[in-house]
Amino acid sequence: MKPHGAVSPTREPSTLAAPDRDAIRIRPGRLRGESGTAIITVTVLLFTFTFGAIVYLSRDVNRVVSHRSAAQSIAFQSARAGAQQVQPGSLRSSGGPGAVELDEFAAREEAIRVGNRLFSSYGVSGSIRSRDVVVRGDTVTVTATVTDPNGDASATGSVQAQAGP
Repeated sequence: MKPHGAVSPTREPSTLAAPDRDAIRIRPGRLRGESGTAIITVTVLLFTFTFGAIVYLSRDVNRVVSHRSAAQSIAFQSARAGAQQVQPGSLRSSGGPGAVELDEFAAREEAIRVGNRLFSSYGVSGSIRSRDVVVRGDTVTVTATVTDPNGDASATGSVQAQAGP
């Protein structure tokens, strides 16, 4: 029989040596005394990133909704201003009750002027060009587009001119 702790020539000494009972110490476990620290850290980071994403998305969605609302308002108000450019002779003629005829050039120019003024007063970027205004008979239709680096918002407003009582 080999003496305790003897080394075999074919094997490493650490695999065959019997441990000394007095030398065995219980090592502290990994994160012993800090149980749950890793879980708390991961949870805090998860909530931090989630909160940041929610704030970013809500800000982005709010801006998109605000731009769409501004575009709708600008388009409608521009169309209304254009629809007020009535030819005076059509009001005096007997074209029937409520029949009016618009001055197409004046309606287009007024819709563009009012729309561009409204863009600056709303504090958004964009413009209304001649091709964005359509005058057909007694109806003025305006398409307004608010430009933004994250995406444009467009809206169309249409107003029909009518003679009042």
